[in-house]
Amino acid sequence: MDQELNFIPEALSGMISVKFANDQSLEDFCTANILDYNRDRFEAVAIRIFLGDETIITVYAVDKMRQENSTINPAKIPVKKFKISTMNINELFSYISGFNCTLSTGNYSLEDIEVINK
Repeated sequence: MDQELNFIPEALSGMISVKFANDQSLEDFCTANILDYNRDRFEAVAIRIFLGDETIITVYAVDKMRQENSTINPAKIPVKKFKISTMNINELFSYISGFNCTLSTGNYSLEDIEVINK
């Protein structure tokens, strides 16, 4: 999936890992918060969180019923996009027990750096 992230100059970008609270999963989150979400039909594969003037949570899910006979490039994975714009940040964080985030200026690849003061 191509990233459609629009960064402003001097912004940091990176990676984050999230642990869901109470042994929940991304599937549990989707079932509880997306009206049209059906676990038998969809498999959540990614989540994007935008925090700014508004909070927008976008879930990308594989549509298991539309994998064959698709007009999508066979090298790509067709997904359905679900947007949640009615949830505030406190509700979102109630699903999360912890997260780890690394942000970079982008001047160097995070994979290429090595900590020398262990």
